[in-house]
Amino acid sequence: MELNIQNIKEITRLIQRVDCHSYATITDVTKEMGVKKTQVMMFIEQNPKLFKIAEITKGNKSLGLAILVVYLEADQNPDTQEWLDRKTREWDHKIHVDEMTYYGRHEFWYFPEEMSKSKESLYRNTPEKIKELEEKGILKKTQRCVGGLGDTRYVEKFICDDETLKKLIEAGWTTDFEEEKHKSKSY
Repeated sequence: MELNIQNIKEITRLIQRVDCHSYATITDVTKEMGVKKTQVMMFIEQNPKLFKIAEITKGNKSLGLAILVVYLEADQNPDTQEWLDRKTREWDHKIHVDEMTYYGRHEFWYFPEEMSKSKESLYRNTPEKIKELEEKGILKKTQRCVGGLGDTRYVEKFICDDETLKKLIEAGWTTDFEEEKHKSKSY
């Protein structure tokens, strides 16, 4: 079998399925492909952005290196700059919508300000996007009451309503509102 990324991906997938594991050892992959371990390891080292690998142990015994995930392209791997660049392009004029709930009950939809160190904060609702939309008068913070009996609180959020969605569309922006609405368990 030819040593290429498509074949490695397919063999890895099949071994993971047969063994009911989230990994396929490099030894098992090479046996299935009929190539030397060093050839596969060299391929992995020459294409590190296409693989997620880890050492697998059972008790105190090492089973060796294993392939956890195989990516056909570097921009599919969330640990690469190529992935972040692709996401940044995809979210260029798109903004994320989130749901405010109270004990699982829907309160309202809003545009969150990404403050965390998560990867999403690097391309979704960045401070630059929020500032631009605020300066254009599309987004504005509104105070809302959240909660109920004994633990009511007021929060200031960029509320997602029909008027704001209309303004965003008119300005050439999109949102992930429909996708988020379908994920909601309380809406």
